[in-house]
Amino acid sequence: MVGRRPAPGATAEDGTPRDRAVTALVLAVAGIVWFGWGNAAPPAGWLPVLAAGSVLSLAAAAVAVVYLRRLRSVPSAMHDGRTRRRYFITVGIEVAAIVLGVAVLEGSGHPAYLAAWILLVVGVHFVPLARLFRIRSLAVTGIALVPVAAAAAATGLATGVQPSTVAGAGGGLVCLGGAVACLHRVRAAAAGGPHGPARRPGPAA
Repeated sequence: MVGRRPAPGATAEDGTPRDRAVTALVLAVAGIVWFGWGNAAPPAGWLPVLAAGSVLSLAAAAVAVVYLRRLRSVPSAMHDGRTRRRYFITVGIEVAAIVLGVAVLEGSGHPAYLAAWILLVVGVHFVPLARLFRIRSLAVTGIALVPVAAAAAATGLATGVQPSTVAGAGGGLVCLGGAVACLHRVRAAAAGGPHGPARRPGPAA
């Protein structure tokens, strides 16, 4: 069976610089959202840490936007119709899973675990998207979010700490780390490094 060809500007192992910049922006915004959710009912002393995470995520998002402006003419995997369909199917399944989980948790009287469930679904859906866009760090981010979600649920069951606090702080940190990893690769591409477009050779001496 013949696999999907990489988008122009991508290799068999990595997506295009534009796709990595978009991924960095998505993860940075997700970091802002999760750090913010962690502020719902944090233990004493957690607020400065969560606030710092939000600021760093905002900074990462701003850097991603700058790169996206520079990479407007660079190809993206989303230019391929089959990729777009698979992307929207994956996101549709994610949304349906979240809605179903929210309905079950709300209906059973366990709304405190909404953050843990949503974080789990978000993490799992990153894995097929990582394969779709050929961005391995997105898969690492998604896999890392799964134990964070489990820890958030377990903490809520065993202690007085709200699951949203653990999901918010842990999820925000993982998403921020994923955004920074993507930005590092975009920077290498912009500099014509080993993971970006090759520099053109200069004129012969």
